[in-house]
Amino acid sequence: MYIRCLDGYYFAAARTALQNQHMNEPWTRDQLLVVFNLYCRIPFSKTKANNPLVIEVARQIGRSAAAVAMKLGNFGSFDSALRAKGIKGLSGASRADRAIWEEFNQDWAKLSIESGLAADRFPGSSLALPPERDVASRPVDGYLAKCADIVSGPSETAREVKVRLHQRFFREAVLASYGDSCCVCSNPVPQLLMAAHIVPWAEREDLRVNPRNGLCLCSLHHDAFDNGLWAIDDTYQIKLSSALRAYLPSRILEVNFVEFSCAQIRMPDKFWPEKEFLAFHRSNLFRE
Repeated sequence: MYIRCLDGYYFAAARTALQNQHMNEPWTRDQLLVVFNLYCRIPFSKTKANNPLVIEVARQIGRSAAAVAMKLGNFGSFDSALRAKGIKGLSGASRADRAIWEEFNQDWAKLSIESGLAADRFPGSSLALPPERDVASRPVDGYLAKCADIVSGPSETAREVKVRLHQRFFREAVLASYGDSCCVCSNPVPQLLMAAHIVPWAEREDLRVNPRNGLCLCSLHHDAFDNGLWAIDDTYQIKLSSALRAYLPSRILEVNFVEFSCAQIRMPDKFWPEKEFLAFHRSNLFRE
C-alpha cells in the first residue's frame, strides 16, 4: 500500500515501522509532563485513544494515541479518588510515571508551570494553551509560548505570568475533575462555573494550585461558600449557616440552598477535596 505525498511515494509499511521504532523508545521527562498535565485537565472518562485532545497530544510529542491513553491510565492507577469509585486505572505504571505523580503532589505550583513549558519545547507545538473553558476570560498573548525566561525572572511581569499560569491550571484541573458542572446544583454552564479554593488563595500559597483544594461551583454557590454561608462536613455533606437560614422562608433560598442541605456534594472523578482543607473552611470562614 502506498501513501501519496508531494515529494513522491512512500511505503506505508516503512512509515509504520519507523513510528513503532520511535514509540519503543523510553519516555522523556517532557513527554511525561505533558501527558500528566493532560491527565489533570480532562475527565478520566475521556482518557481514550479516540479523544481528539489525546490524539493531538500524541501527535505533538511523537507517540501514538494508544500510548498516550495508556500512560493516562497509568497515572490513574495512583489516584485514590478513582480507586474509591472502583476505578483502578492500568497496572503497568513505571517508576518514571510514579515519580511524576509524586512530584506533582508535592509541589503543584512548580510542576504546573514546568509541565506547561514542557509542551512549548516540542517543535511547532500547539499544546501551550489548554482547552478553553472560561470564555469570559481570554489568555494573555503568548500565554505560555516562549515565556520560560519570563517565568524564571524576578520581575513583576514574571510574577503576574506565574499567577496566570497557576490560575489557569487550577481551573482546568478542578473543572475537569467535577465533569464541568457545579458539585452542588450540577449547573453545567461554562460561563457560570468557578474553580473555588477551599482554603482561600491568600491563606496558603502552597495550596493555590492543588486541585484537592478546589471545588467546581456555580457563581452563586461560589460566592456563598466564600462568605461562609454554607460548608462541607467530613462526610462531604452540605451544611447551611444560621446567617443564611435567617433569611428563610424564601423561595429562592429554598430552591438554591435548602434543597441541597444535608445532601452530599457530587464527588469528583479525581482529586477529592481534602478533609483537612474542608475543616479549615468550617473553622475559619463558616458562619455557624
